[in-house]
Amino acid sequence: MTRNRVESYGAFAYAYDKALGQRFFKSVRRLLRESLDKYPVRGAKTHLDVACGTGLAVDFFRAEGWRSVGVDASLPMLQMARGRAPQLVAGDYRALPFRAPFARITCLYDSLNHLKDRVELASAFRSMRRLMGPDSLLLFDMNHPDIYPAVWGMREPFVATGRDYHLEIATTWRKREGIGHALVTGWADLPGSERVEIHERHEQRAYREREIVESLTDANLAPVEILDFDPYDESGTVDAEGVKLFFVCRAKS
Repeated sequence: MTRNRVESYGAFAYAYDKALGQRFFKSVRRLLRESLDKYPVRGAKTHLDVACGTGLAVDFFRAEGWRSVGVDASLPMLQMARGRAPQLVAGDYRALPFRAPFARITCLYDSLNHLKDRVELASAFRSMRRLMGPDSLLLFDMNHPDIYPAVWGMREPFVATGRDYHLEIATTWRKREGIGHALVTGWADLPGSERVEIHERHEQRAYREREIVESLTDANLAPVEILDFDPYDESGTVDAEGVKLFFVCRAKS
C-alpha cells in the first residue's frame, strides 16, 4: 500500500470500529459465549481470531481466560487492534502462518464474504482446518444471500457520524455476478494525527448456505450448528429471509 492508501484504510478501520464493529460484536458476543458454554473445551484454552480486524474478539476471549491470537492481512487493522490484542500476526486467511492447533478458531464480521469464489472460500476453510484438532471448533458468520439485493441494492447510502468520524457506504448489487460493490467515503480524526480522508472500494460475494456447506465439506469440515443471526435488528425493516448465518463447525475425522 502507498502511504495515502494506508492512512485512508487506517481511518476506515477507526470509523468502522466506531460505527459498526463494536455494535456488531456486542451482538455476536452472546453467540460466542453460548458456544463456549455449550461446547466446553477439554484441553488448553487456545484461540485464533482470523481476520481479527480491530481486535474485539481477541479481547473477549482473553477476558474469558483464553490464550488468544489475532491474524489479519491489513496492517492498518492490526494497528487499530494493538490496544485490545497484544498478540497479533500479519497473514492471509488462505495461508495462515501457524503450525500448532487451536481449540477455537473464529472468523467474524462476514470476512469470508470478501472471497470471490468457492475455490478461494474452500482454500480459507482448508487453512483453518489445518489448525484444528479433534475437539477444535470453527465459529464464523457470513451474510445471508438475501441481504445483498435487500440492503446492498438500496439507493441511499449507509451514513454514520460521530464526534471524531464520518462514514458513508454507498453500495450496489449485481445479481448476475452475485457480487456487491461498496464505495466507502468519509473521514476520521485518528488519535495523534490530523483528520484523514477515507476513500475505499470493497466487494463481497453472496454465498448460498448450500455453497458454504459444500466448501466446508471440501475442506473436511462439518457444521454442528447453523444459526440465523441478526446483529443490527434489520429483519423487521428489510425484505430478506435472513441477515446473517452463524456456523459452528468441527473437523471431520
